[in-house]
Amino acid sequence: MTQFVYDPTTVEFQENPLPLFKELRDRHPVYYNPDLRFWTLTRFADVWDAVHDHETYASDPSNYPAEPAEPTELMPKAFMDFGIFYMDPPRHNRLRGIMSRAFTVRRVSDLEPSVRRLANELIDGFIDTGRCEFVHDFAAPLSTTVIGELLGVPRDERWQFRLWAEKLEQRDPSISVEVAQKEQQDALAQIFEYLSALVAERRKAPREDLIDAIIGAEVDGEHLDEHEILSMCYQIMIAGNETTAILMSNGVIRLAEHPDQRAELLADPRLMSGAVEEMARFDSPTVQSPPRITTRDVTLHGRTIPKGQPVVFVWMAADHDEREFESPERFDIHRRMDRHLGFGHGLHYCMGAPLARLEATSAFEEFHARIPDYHLDGPPVRWASTWLRVIGQVPLGF
Repeated sequence: MTQFVYDPTTVEFQENPLPLFKELRDRHPVYYNPDLRFWTLTRFADVWDAVHDHETYASDPSNYPAEPAEPTELMPKAFMDFGIFYMDPPRHNRLRGIMSRAFTVRRVSDLEPSVRRLANELIDGFIDTGRCEFVHDFAAPLSTTVIGELLGVPRDERWQFRLWAEKLEQRDPSISVEVAQKEQQDALAQIFEYLSALVAERRKAPREDLIDAIIGAEVDGEHLDEHEILSMCYQIMIAGNETTAILMSNGVIRLAEHPDQRAELLADPRLMSGAVEEMARFDSPTVQSPPRITTRDVTLHGRTIPKGQPVVFVWMAADHDEREFESPERFDIHRRMDRHLGFGHGLHYCMGAPLARLEATSAFEEFHARIPDYHLDGPPVRWASTWLRVIGQVPLGF
């Protein structure tokens, strides 16, 4: 009998993870991969409880034991040194308060006209051809431009962040793992070299944008140190580049596959906000969380996770749990949901979720107004990614 293995790092996993998630929930609700050295929780109730218990499931890598040097193959320690993703209260809460200034209701709502104008400019570039590659012709440049505008990155330098983000968060299957890891390390070094120069420039010539707000912020009466400033800029830029583009790209696949539901959206655009929530649930932009570290032994479903172990919350598996959602493997823009995990939840809930919702809703409304009838013009191409529901290409015809 073949031993069950959950390995989220492969392209095969990205193609259709739902059967794998069901087997995890039903037969291995507390799963351990001994080769990659990580645990998973996949049932909605278990993930919901765990994500709201940061005292048991900590984020600071100092909670790992000294050995082994790399506690999990999924996330080397070198990548766990970037700001609030890997912090616990109280410092996490103070720094999060600073970052949340980027996503106030007013700041986000003020971006809507720009999002709609940009969406139409992008559509202008391909509407006469009768086809587009939705990821790189529309979703990616839209999200890159918006987050760059918010952060204050010069317009002609924003696309470089998109390229860096793709190197860090996804892997072309034609490239070996070793080469991909080297490219990730190079991209990380280039990002921080660029941000260091950008921050130095802003200290000399402030522009009253988010970078300036981060430079001037104080926690407990002290300004952030250089590493904290760079880490916060890094997190906003990289996360804002990838997850919103993924949300829209996976969403357009579902709407192309369900023309009846797309027709309803065309007839009543007010349904779009609910459709975006279903997109986030059905294809969670972030498939699973970065590892959390147990601060005590945890026993669930007859298995004990020892203290000091990396635990991954699999958002997408939880969002397809029939214990929480009726017919969860059916895409339904009319679905009534009290809660879902498409943007995470708890202490590290996605701060950019309001912006992602606004971008996706506004962009789809503009896209549908000008291109109401479209279809997949070939199979979508997925790339490997440990954390994201990556979509590399979505060819559309119209």
